[in-house]
Amino acid sequence: MRQSIFKPSFNLFLIFSLLTLTTHAQNVQFGVKAGLGFAELMTSGRPTTIVDGNTQTMRYYPITTFTGGAFASVLFGKKWSLQPEVVYSLQGATGRPEQDYYVTATEDYRLSYLNVPVLVKYKLPQAFFVETGPQVGLLLSGKINETLVGSVNSVHYDIKRQLKSTDLSWAVGLGYCSPFNLGFDARYNLGLENVNQATSGSSTAPIPAGTLKNSMFQLGVFYIFGKKLYNPPPPPEI
Repeated sequence: MRQSIFKPSFNLFLIFSLLTLTTHAQNVQFGVKAGLGFAELMTSGRPTTIVDGNTQTMRYYPITTFTGGAFASVLFGKKWSLQPEVVYSLQGATGRPEQDYYVTATEDYRLSYLNVPVLVKYKLPQAFFVETGPQVGLLLSGKINETLVGSVNSVHYDIKRQLKSTDLSWAVGLGYCSPFNLGFDARYNLGLENVNQATSGSSTAPIPAGTLKNSMFQLGVFYIFGKKLYNPPPPPEI
């Protein structure tokens, strides 16, 4: 009960904060971003699942995905800013039975999220910056593509109902913005929420009954429209 009350309240708090801060801020600019993601599903213990009728202990390996979206940059003074974003993100992992000699299948988890991070950014010298803040994710779709060894065909499972509709994570990162408002950033999103709500026997899909948390490292580029926000200091006079 506590969890069900906390999450809507947290989401409302974020929305209210964004509206209030954006309304009162004088320096607001918008931008777009895109990049690569290196996603993984973090598990607890030794998760097991059913592969071709057999119980297997699984290991999950990172996958390379992509992200893209838009953001607003709300400046507060010369050093601080608030950056809410709306970003599409493909996440997941590749699962294989734990013993190398007993690999019977490959399971590709593909989870699509609409993520809304709200980051506090601090400008460092030479146009670098650091950032951190919470992120709420809305699950758009969840699928597993299972391919048995020796088979050319895959079995497709829809697991959206076995996953929670929202995710909560915390982001930390750093980046650089050029004098032309074109920049790059590196960010890590640590999943705080167990997104798995499947239990043993609740689904025919090969989804484990243990804890699943999203984890993702991102490398991206961005462009901010409008005036230059990260003007470098003028060169010293000779």
